[in-house]
Amino acid sequence: TSSENVTALLKVLKKYEPRVNYHIVNVHGHNMTNAHEMQPNAVTWGIFPGREIVQPTVVDPVSFMYWKDEAFALWIEQWAKLYEDESPSRMIIKYVHDNYFLVNLVDNDFPLDSCLWQVIDDMFELLDATPEPLSDEAGSQ
Repeated sequence: TSSENVTALLKVLKKYEPRVNYHIVNVHGHNMTNAHEMQPNAVTWGIFPGREIVQPTVVDPVSFMYWKDEAFALWIEQWAKLYEDESPSRMIIKYVHDNYFLVNLVDNDFPLDSCLWQVIDDMFELLDATPEPLSDEAGSQ
């Protein structure tokens, strides 16, 4: 997402902590998270008769940085190469690669209905209510 969205999202997420964990990073490694440095967060699991809970997918700051490298590399090394060098499509992909953030949100209160759509709605409401450009709390890229 854009740095403007990240700025609004970070403001909105304050009212959802500690329920929602987030990881936000750009291609340059500017990383924002409310997760503990080395504490994994299980995001999918399975419960089967006669077995312990199976937790096959976790999110943690270290893994997210590897995912970041893979995601941004795929945009440039595979997706962008589907288009001619100076084509509008390739230029858009390059712009997203160079300027946008990879975002991961986890709602930790799984017995309740997910609040993540409300987080996104709140972010867009904040953006719509802001007449002037937001300050660059997302940091320089």
